[in-house]
Amino acid sequence: MKKLLVLTMCAFLVACGAGGGGTSLTIKSGEKSMTFSGKSSGTDLGNVISTSPGQPNLQTSSHTIYLANYEMDTTNVGTMRKPLTAADQIRVEIGITGEAATDQKTPFKVGTYAVANDKTNDVRHLLVTTFADGKENKIDFDTMSSMSKLAGEVKITSVTDTDVSGTIDVTEGDRSIKGSFTAKIAKK
Repeated sequence: MKKLLVLTMCAFLVACGAGGGGTSLTIKSGEKSMTFSGKSSGTDLGNVISTSPGQPNLQTSSHTIYLANYEMDTTNVGTMRKPLTAADQIRVEIGITGEAATDQKTPFKVGTYAVANDKTNDVRHLLVTTFADGKENKIDFDTMSSMSKLAGEVKITSVTDTDVSGTIDVTEGDRSIKGSFTAKIAKK
């Protein structure tokens, strides 16, 4: 029997774990179902250089949005990715790439990021990490393979000096993430 995990995230997010802003996501995969209220969010601003034989290198920004239903340490990417250790902890990572010739200094931009694996303006990675039965469980959506059955997009609808907001509607087989999010932008 197929498992169905329906997870509704209602998060109030602000810098370094304080409240404010909002996230409401539905995540499906398998039979399990849980809901939670978010407590923290953060971002990591980076870049990636893609190489292909016979082609010039392509540099793009590679930014990640982190959403959590626990008090996540948002000091840096390493602390935001610390292993989960308590029952019912959940973290969602949404990674997007920007336009050609952008880098870690390029801010988030309003726009649509497809899951088309085009190297620019796309969803680079999508990961849901949960903790149950004494261990971490990862739902890793296949954003990199040409054989991926992934469909959908992430839309960044608003960017301020402190927050990035948007919507996500991504499906891969019997797994999906849909809803809206707001995350604190890291201060560099």
